[in-house]
Amino acid sequence: MEKAQARAEIARRLTQLSAEQRREASARIRRLVAELPEFERARTVMLFVSLPDEADTQGIIADALAASKTVAVPKVDRKRKAMDACRLHTLDRGLAPGVFGIPEPQATDVVAPGEIDFVLVPARGYDREGNRIGRGGGYYDRYMAHPDFHATRCGIGFAAQVLDAVPHDAHDLPVKMLVTEDGVLRFD
Repeated sequence: MEKAQARAEIARRLTQLSAEQRREASARIRRLVAELPEFERARTVMLFVSLPDEADTQGIIADALAASKTVAVPKVDRKRKAMDACRLHTLDRGLAPGVFGIPEPQATDVVAPGEIDFVLVPARGYDREGNRIGRGGGYYDRYMAHPDFHATRCGIGFAAQVLDAVPHDAHDLPVKMLVTEDGVLRFD
């Protein structure tokens, strides 16, 4: 299966989820992430602001802020074809639509890659070995390849986004764990 075919299959599966199913699954994913020892121990977390077709991350962000964690979210610099992790102080303000319409911090209080303990990695889909297929920009793979980056990589998504196998290249970095509404998968 090619990457385009995998993305199309995942998109098809996602259209079959009702709004209620998405809400319930997102709430379960939120609880499971909060219970991860790696998340509990983390002082600095890099999260992402979800798009409508992704598991909702607002609750996870709120939990991390309430636990007094340093929370960073991606800010894309299209000219550099790179992203930075920028500190988010509150969900109430400070976010604006970014390059791809994804809410990003307006401020540029950059958190260094080496300071991050735990990262939620978005993807279009995953497989049961921790491989992931993104939206095609490679921003997360380039960011996580930074020599100072040693955070625990955790994927989140709906069970519908998990395929038996996803096409991946050598530069595609796998996650160490995956959280769906069905539970937590851990990979070596």
